[in-house]
Amino acid sequence: LQAEVMLDSIDDLTGASTDFPNLPTGTRAIALPDNSYNNASPFLKVFGRPENESVCECERVQSSSLAQSLHLMNAGDIKAKLATGDGRADSLAKSDKPAEEKIHELYMAAFSREPTPLELKVASEYLAEPRVDSAGNPIDLALANAENFQDLIWALINAKEFLFNH
Repeated sequence: LQAEVMLDSIDDLTGASTDFPNLPTGTRAIALPDNSYNNASPFLKVFGRPENESVCECERVQSSSLAQSLHLMNAGDIKAKLATGDGRADSLAKSDKPAEEKIHELYMAAFSREPTPLELKVASEYLAEPRVDSAGNPIDLALANAENFQDLIWALINAKEFLFNH
C-alpha cells in the first residue's frame, strides 16, 4: 500500500488519528495538500511518500524495506496509536461484549473478513492469559485487558494480509 493509505488504515484499525500541523484534526493522510507534511510524520517518510520533486510517479518507492518492518514493530508513533485513551483497544477492553465478538470486530476492521476457527481460538486464548509484572505479580485486570487488545491489534497490523491486502 502507499504510505498515506497505510497510515490511514492503521488509524482506522487503532481508532487513533494522526495530527498534521496547520490542518484540522482528523485530516487523513490521503488528503494532505503537499509534501511538506512528510517531515511531520516519520511514518510517511519511512513508507516512501514522495517529495514530489518531479512530476514522475516513479519517485514513489513501492517496495518494502527493513526500516518499514522495524517501524511497524518498534516505533513510538505506532505504540501511541495502540495505547490512545479513546482508541479501539481501550474501548474493546472496557466493553461488556463477549471476547469472540470483540475478535470478530477486529478481524472485520483489519481484514474485512471473519477470523478462521484457528485464529479465533488463538486470539481468545491470548486475551484470556493473565498478565504479570517483572516481579511476577498479577497486573490490574483492566490494564491487562487493554494491553492484550493492544498486542492483538499490533499483531494484526504486522500481518502480511493487512500490509498487502487492506
